Amino acid sequence: MTRARALDAAQAVLLVGGFSTQMRPLTLTHPLPLLEFCNEPLIKMQLQVLKDAGATHAIVCYYERHVPSSWADSVARLETELGIKITCCKEEVAGGTAGAIKIAEEYITDAGTSDAPFFVVNSDVLCTYPLRDLLHQHIRNQREGTMLTTRTDHPSHYGVVVADERTGRITHFVEKPETFISDLINAGVYVFSPSIFGRIPDDPHTSINGILKTMAHEEQLHSMLLSGYWEKLVDPASYLSGVAAHLEITRFMKPAALTTGNDNYEVRGDAMVHKSAVVGAGSVLGPRVVIGPDCEVGEGVRLEGTALLRGTRVQAHSIIKDSVIGWGSHIGKWCSVVGSVFGEAVRVRDNLLVNGATVLPQKEIYETIRSKQIVI
Repeated sequence: MTRARALDAAQAVLLVGGFSTQMRPLTLTHPLPLLEFCNEPLIKMQLQVLKDAGATHAIVCYYERHVPSSWADSVARLETELGIKITCCKEEVAGGTAGAIKIAEEYITDAGTSDAPFFVVNSDVLCTYPLRDLLHQHIRNQREGTMLTTRTDHPSHYGVVVADERTGRITHFVEKPETFISDLINAGVYVFSPSIFGRIPDDPHTSINGILKTMAHEEQLHSMLLSGYWEKLVDPASYLSGVAAHLEITRFMKPAALTTGNDNYEVRGDAMVHKSAVVGAGSVLGPRVVIGPDCEVGEGVRLEGTALLRGTRVQAHSIIKDSVIGWGSHIGKWCSVVGSVFGEAVRVRDNLLVNGATVLPQKEIYETIRSKQIVI
């Protein structure tokens, strides 16, 4: 395999898994890949970074019994918008990560005629995606796999990676160590050579972890340490953490995408306001705020650490902190919403406190909620 050919890396696998296993109640009405993240669908952001790294074809692997009609339309639209070919591979059973990658073998290898490396990205991972650097490191090391790693303050919560600090070669893995061994963890982003398919049996339940351990034992797995942010999307709190980190990166990389406020309202810290949104006089936004398309924010509203999804209305003098408010929701006047997540089309009446609530779609809040609870 020549260096010029390897640098093409025109293929990528995006591992989605289930559409609604995480981020409920938001994913009760919208599949996870189409959930907005800083005013773009998650999958669009990930496909864009893959394209920027040189990928011209993305194989999206998912398992879902009931695929919404919006899925096929959205994929077709993204193909046109991004100029990248998208092939959707539906898994017959909810299997392991390696089993999902195996499904893409025919596309990745072009029926056995290509030996170019390919990207693999877990769709529930949010990070700065240094894919070109990862590819270059893979080519330089000439091993079967290169894995992105990141540091964590809580290594006992994860399976940690033990790597040679000088070379980056991964020596072994340790599952949830009780004593400190390493603070490196698998970031869920890889470059593999197609020879990895020879390691994966025709068993959809095969996990990537076992494959990686074998590769490390045979000195065929290297690592590259991520220097930017990393977040695994498991719940609304991790979603908001990812939003905060992405806004911070945007401030340095693409500051024009953030809003600086105007004569009517004030911005404190990082905030992103869609051009179609309306913000009332005397409102204060930020830090860590995203306001989506067609949202309406009334006069004197205070938003902090919050994402308003498309079509949300917040009436005058309400306060929303550390919350995700689902599509088309309506929050009345003089309300306080803290540490909550609303599904689609939730309505909150005037003068109410909602603290720590998870509210399913199409519900109406009639009375104050003072402690953590699920509104069904």
